[in-house]
Amino acid sequence: MQIELRLFASLRKLLPPGAPRGKCTLDLPDGTTIGAVCKQMHIARASAQMVLVNGEHDRNFARALRDGDVLSIFPPVAGG
Repeated sequence: MQIELRLFASLRKLLPPGAPRGKCTLDLPDGTTIGAVCKQMHIARASAQMVLVNGEHDRNFARALRDGDVLSIFPPVAGG
């Protein structure tokens, strides 16, 4: 299956070199979970503050992704 992975802010540096506009396509085995993608991309769960699947909030790292899903991950926001 293929999914589109979108990483934001400081997480963008974890994308493959040359990934356009903070996103890439991943070829994954059927049933791959959000947690498995995070592990593969070296994203600590604490760094995955906001997780969206197809635009819907879903921080269930055991959720299986489906072909064509768009997984967006945002790090914690800091500022003052």
